[in-house]
Parts: sequence; structure tokens; C-alpha cells
Amino acid sequence: MRGMREIGNALVVTIASVGLMLGALSISLVEFVPEATPTVTVQLFPSPLPVTATPTSLPTITLNPELSTPTSTPTNTVLPPVSCQPPIGWLPLTVQASDTLDSLAAKYRIAKAQLVSGNCLVTESLIAGTVLFVPPAATSTVAVCSKGAVGWVNTYVVKSGDTLYSIATNHYTTVNTLRNVNCRIGDRINVGEVLWVPNVATRTPFPTPLPGSTVTPQPTDPLTETALPFTATVMPSETSTPTIQPSPTAIPTQTASPTAFPQP
Repeated sequence: MRGMREIGNALVVTIASVGLMLGALSISLVEFVPEATPTVTVQLFPSPLPVTATPTSLPTITLNPELSTPTSTPTNTVLPPVSCQPPIGWLPLTVQASDTLDSLAAKYRIAKAQLVSGNCLVTESLIAGTVLFVPPAATSTVAVCSKGAVGWVNTYVVKSGDTLYSIATNHYTTVNTLRNVNCRIGDRINVGEVLWVPNVATRTPFPTPLPGSTVTPQPTDPLTETALPFTATVMPSETSTPTIQPSPTAIPTQTASPTAFPQP
């Protein structure tokens, strides 16, 4: 009895397995079934009535010989270059909103035409953010001052009370020349400093008395000058017969009285 039950169970399992296999096979066959090609149905329409074509003459256009045929005016279109090589040594520069060709040319000391040709520009309008090539900015060089000049000697020692004006006056030069030769900016000098001065005889600040003369100090007595006398000569008229001959008059020489000035 038990054996019959096991045989029945095995039979049921076998039948179920066979059913599953058959179902899977049928599903796979359904997926690969080719679709049926739709049949084309030709629908016939009734033919239209025959139409007879009638020739119609087209209107003719008469050209007026007085009117000239319009022709297109050729325009010069400047094409940008394919490749533009900047000059050797030029540096890239980013254009700012306030930059113009005139301002850049003045800033970098170059002609406007050279700036245009160097960058192969086709217009003078600049766009902010673009790159232009400019020459390197010229560096300002400071001139080196070299003391001394031809005919000058570096022998004058500044004494107490000296100024550039007094030194320049005593050596027959100007303050500006004395300042430039000594490479000085201001007029301040220090006692004991050695300056370049012209190699000339210095001006005598006080008059030298003549031998055998006595100098009387007169601080307020200025230098006197003797006026030269003169004689008038009357020219004879046409009616007068007598003539007046000029008499020789000795011209006195100018005598300068020596004046002593107080020493500072």
C-alpha cells in the first residue's frame, strides 16, 4: 500500500514537470512567430473629366533703354589674418575697459600705426579682456652726477660764515653752476667740507691800500666820482664872420678815494 502511494506521487511530479516544459516551449514559440505582412488594398478612384489645355500668351516686358541696369557696388571686406606673429620682444597685455589705441601708444611710446600692424588689427575698437602685444616699457634711468668740471679744482675748504653765494661770487661764477658741479641739490654746506671751485684768482673782498697812502675807515662814505668838465663850441652862422676857436682844456683824471669797510 505504501509502495503504491510513492508511485502515485512520482507520477504526479513527472506529469507536472512535463507540463511545465511544454508551457515554456509554447511560450518561446509564440515570441518568435513572424508577424503577418499586411496586405495592401488598392482603392480605385473615378477618373476626372478630360481637360483641354488652351495656350495663353504671356505678357511681354519692355525694357526702357534710358534706365540703367542696377549693378552691385563692390565693397572691400577686410578678412582677419589666419595667423599673426607679434614682433620679437613684445609682451602680451590684457586690454582693460578704459584702454584705447591712442592711450596704449602714448603709454608705451610707440606709434599708433605700429601698434595696429604689430597686432594685425582690422579695427581700432578694442574689446576688454582680449590680449594685445606691446613693446616692453622703457625703464627710466637716473643720470649719475660726476663732480668736477674742466678748469675747476677740488681745493676750497668751507669756512665758518661761507655760503654758496659768497663762494660763487668770490670765484666769478654763479650759485647754480657751483651747485651743479658739486652735485648738490640744496644750498646747505658744512664747515670743513671741500668743494670744487673755478681755478681762478679769487675776488678780493677788501680794497688793498696803495703804497704810501693812509686809509681812514669811513664805513658810510661811498666811493666818490669826479665829474668831467667840458667846453661848449659855438658853431658860426652863415651871416656871422667871426669864429670862436675852442680852447684846449685839460681833462682831469678820475680819482677814487680808497674806502675801508669794516671786517665782519
